[in-house]
Amino acid sequence: RAAAAGAAAVASPAAPPAVAPGPVKVAPKGREGRIAFQHDGRTVYEWEQSMEEVNIYVTPPPGVPASALDVTISHRHLRIGIRGNPPFLDEDTGGRVNVEESMWMLDDGELNVNLQKAFKAEMWDAALLGRGEHQLDPLTKEEVRKKLLLERFQEEHPGFDFSSAEMNGAVPDAREFMGGVATAEQMYKAPGPSSL
Repeated sequence: RAAAAGAAAVASPAAPPAVAPGPVKVAPKGREGRIAFQHDGRTVYEWEQSMEEVNIYVTPPPGVPASALDVTISHRHLRIGIRGNPPFLDEDTGGRVNVEESMWMLDDGELNVNLQKAFKAEMWDAALLGRGEHQLDPLTKEEVRKKLLLERFQEEHPGFDFSSAEMNGAVPDAREFMGGVATAEQMYKAPGPSSL
């Protein structure tokens, strides 16, 4: 298991070719309920999001060690490749990233890029923007919106179980619903001096 924080890279001599324009399909589910981005019948990456993070999963060629990977995480961009080769992915992210808290690791032959969201509970319509084909379809978008809202409810009310909660109608945005999400600064702000 290898990990690196902030900027790093992924590449190998047998790296898959960069994704070229063409017919693209967003598969609703990959492994473990992840959203799969596919191109020409091949899964390019899978991803999932929670209130605080987006995880992108890529399978590099077999036998590629973490030291050969070239992964660079920036506030609005992600590059993944194998050192000495053109990047496999080189795209803008679906939202702003807190680079200092983000990281990547190679575990059991799978690269996991963990992007910490700059804005808690912001729903990303795509992990990577690419050429616009990466957007969630409306049904999956509504499922993700529900998941984020239930995650927010669970965080705000830890004594309750929202795992089987049902929602009718359009699901509101978890970031804005009922006054919005409290930021860390708001939650831990020391009370100011009282005026008498």
